[in-house]
Amino acid sequence: MTKRRTTRRTPANPMVQMTEMAVAAGQTIGHRSLMMAQAAGDPVAMGHPEFTRMLAEKMAVVAETGAKVATQMATAQHGWAGWFGAQAQLGFAAMTSDPVTAWQRWMQLGMTQGAEIGNRLMDDAAAITDASLSSAHRVVSANAKRLGRKKR
Repeated sequence: MTKRRTTRRTPANPMVQMTEMAVAAGQTIGHRSLMMAQAAGDPVAMGHPEFTRMLAEKMAVVAETGAKVATQMATAQHGWAGWFGAQAQLGFAAMTSDPVTAWQRWMQLGMTQGAEIGNRLMDDAAAITDASLSSAHRVVSANAKRLGRKKR
């Protein structure tokens, strides 16, 4: 039995994802519009599974995206709460030492924590953006590929 290796997926470039989605969505809309035009006036043809799939898949993507974004927001909020706790500890440390030492320590740690929180903010923003785009990108790309195949 071969052991399966899993690697953590790195977030894709949002601009690349949006561009790919725009192209794939255009292709999908073109294919589906042609299918609808050909089925117009024919009740049997209007029962094509693709027509019901459109709505169900949109609802599924919205639910999946909402769950992913909520998870990322909760993770970010937890990190921010930790930062605020660290700031409170800095304030307490400042009150328990002589004023000059306290000020120096507060400035040093404040600058370090400021840089860390800036990095965290950027990481959180990237994770939330990725969570909001990844599901839709996957579905739109799969639809374009599936609908673009020649029927035999």
